[in-house]
Amino acid sequence: MPRYTIHPWRTPADLLAVRAQLYQSATHFPHSDDDRRQAVTRILTCWKLRGNLPHAVESTALLIDAQLHHRYSSEASDFAVRATYTAAFTRFVTGFCDIGRSREGLLQPSSMLDVARRIGMPVHFVGLRHEAVHEELPSLGRLIGIVDQALAWLWDVYWSRLPEKDVSGVAMSIEDMNGEARRLFKAYRSSRREAFRAKRQKTAEHEAEIEQYAQACNLLWDQSNLEECVKASTAVLVDERFIFPSSRELGDSMAGAFTLWDPLLRRLARSQRTFIRALTESLQAQLAADTAQSSGSAINEATALWLLHTLELATNGAMDGELKASVMRTCCLYPGYWMQMVGQRLLDGNEMLSNDWQDLFEAGGLTVAEEQKASYDRQEAGDAGVEGMTGNISGKAGASRTLPPEDEMAATGWRRAPFAPYVPIGIAAQS
Repeated sequence: MPRYTIHPWRTPADLLAVRAQLYQSATHFPHSDDDRRQAVTRILTCWKLRGNLPHAVESTALLIDAQLHHRYSSEASDFAVRATYTAAFTRFVTGFCDIGRSREGLLQPSSMLDVARRIGMPVHFVGLRHEAVHEELPSLGRLIGIVDQALAWLWDVYWSRLPEKDVSGVAMSIEDMNGEARRLFKAYRSSRREAFRAKRQKTAEHEAEIEQYAQACNLLWDQSNLEECVKASTAVLVDERFIFPSSRELGDSMAGAFTLWDPLLRRLARSQRTFIRALTESLQAQLAADTAQSSGSAINEATALWLLHTLELATNGAMDGELKASVMRTCCLYPGYWMQMVGQRLLDGNEMLSNDWQDLFEAGGLTVAEEQKASYDRQEAGDAGVEGMTGNISGKAGASRTLPPEDEMAATGWRRAPFAPYVPIGIAAQS
């Protein structure tokens, strides 16, 4: 049977694209530090999370990360910089020697020096590694030079031997991206739950984990069509109910779900300005798809509460007003029980929004008194009769009147519905 090798990159072109950021093909110097940092982040977060990362790729990222740390950490002490270089270099040498030993399959494996000779690694790499582990840390000048030599050796034995392919125009399909987003969200949810179980949800270590997941999402969206990628990922969050409690019942608190997902969502909102808009659109689409919007649906209630909560995550004032206007538009076009709740909460206490949308909101038949909500629920269950269709109805809260005779309604052509319609305004319901 054929043996398959699983790599953390999607296609060989992805690996070549990272190589282009780390090295130039003819020389061993990178294009820019921004390119290097982006490639290092991609390797140490996204690819390492997926597993099966080759030691050569990881070592390259660690060595370059040490160089970037030295270049941009002006406040770091000399010892801290030397320790960073040493950790990256010793991990590089030890990893390759351990791989060589494991391939021997001997009860008494060869020494690191013998393995280095066999794989073509310069023997002074092993000598400096031994010095760093068992004696004083090497001087900064020696470490800088040896790391440059290590990167050159990695180019010769690994990166330069990759088969050349055209990396232009390669983009992840939506199906592949959805699958990757699904894996990231599952891993984040598991990590967050484990942090709460271990009572380390407020530690710096866990904050770093959350930041890694946010960076992995941003790298996933590093495509030609950013907006489409973000929309697809938010649809996965909503449609597959990642952000909804699995065993939630009607009326249960959503505080736990908000606490679980807020750290990641806030980071994504800061890094991608289209994220909050895409998430609100996915939530609105979820509610609009269920035109009946049963008052007894725990999922619809959770969706409505998430929609209101997401609007609070908007950090830009202009975007906040635009998003609320978009939600109010959906509330008027797709009226229903939970859209009514969302629209009314947005209007309450917001004078500017109320001045713009209150009349249209009422014209859509969304302002229903509590007694009519109960009547609507009974009719949906098959218990309401004709009397429930012609009784008293309410306009604004506290005001009530009686429906006029049918001949008057026919003459005017307009009347207030006793309950929210099942279909968008302008579409005739089938009897």
